Amino acid sequence: MMVSGTIRLRRVLTPATMTGRELLRRHLAMGLLTGLPLAFYGSSISGGPHHAAITGGIAMAFSVAGASIFAALTARPADQRLVLAGYHPYELLLGRLLFLELFGVVVAAVFSVIMVVGTGPPHPVLLGIGVELVAVTSVPFGLAVGALAPHELEGVLILIGVVGIQLTLSSTQTIAKLLPFWGPERVIGQAVGVSGQAGAAPVVGIAYAAALLAVAAVIAHVLAPATRAIGKPAISV
Repeated sequence: MMVSGTIRLRRVLTPATMTGRELLRRHLAMGLLTGLPLAFYGSSISGGPHHAAITGGIAMAFSVAGASIFAALTARPADQRLVLAGYHPYELLLGRLLFLELFGVVVAAVFSVIMVVGTGPPHPVLLGIGVELVAVTSVPFGLAVGALAPHELEGVLILIGVVGIQLTLSSTQTIAKLLPFWGPERVIGQAVGVSGQAGAAPVVGIAYAAALLAVAAVIAHVLAPATRAIGKPAISV
């Protein structure tokens, strides 16, 4: 039983390690993506620090979702080989999810500290929760887009479109409520005192993230090779 559990853990850690190596190889692109929310935050200060916090917090989706899109698209050839070697698509997705969520949580924590210092919100802890919720939602969103988009260009355009529309709409508008980052936006808005109680927004955000993850899992299963190696042990990468 213990051996079986160790093997399954290695199957999950393999794609997690591969994802980390791939993103590290793209250090320049990742640096630009990570700095993009800071640019949004800085350029929005003139409209008021509270408005800047909402803009910067939602714009953080560019960093985390962008990394997730790149990870999903570049891993396709390796995923095909791993599935044929005996890995299950959900193991690959889980490993990638694990690394990207850890990456997102770290980026969100650093960015939250910067915004708390620069904005001085009435509820700094709530601001951190809202930004972390952006990160949590961004990973399955990016994985789902990466699974659907044929190339990086299409994936990035979808990301720009969704986040851009979210940034231009008020959180009280009906269309905004249908977008993936409405829940985090309401939480951040309450944290800086520009909107009322977030209410069920955090639950909606988590549910949206779970739904996007389910979409990514279904797509990964559908696109997996129909023929798997039979009677062969899984390879180690």
